[in-house]
Amino acid sequence: MFGNITSWFDLKGFGFITVSQHQAGGISQQQFFFHISNFKGVRPVVGAYVTFETGEAAKAGKALQAVGVRFATAEQIAAVAETGVGTGVASLAKASM
Repeated sequence: MFGNITSWFDLKGFGFITVSQHQAGGISQQQFFFHISNFKGVRPVVGAYVTFETGEAAKAGKALQAVGVRFATAEQIAAVAETGVGTGVASLAKASM
């Protein structure tokens, strides 16, 4: 999946990724929890685009969490931009114009 980091709590070691998709009649958004142990690379940064897979919920009764989280490459970001689907903050900005 492709999304952007919308919050990061460095002292606690977790954050959230938002995936936004254009659908008929608007934009749908879904948030995924991620823990630093599931992040590949340097420290997460709010606003960064990332790719990830979904994994088991961190706790019973919770939503699926993001695993294998890594910064998106320039090519991945460009490919998503070309589809017109848009994700994260960029899609919200386009939708509000």
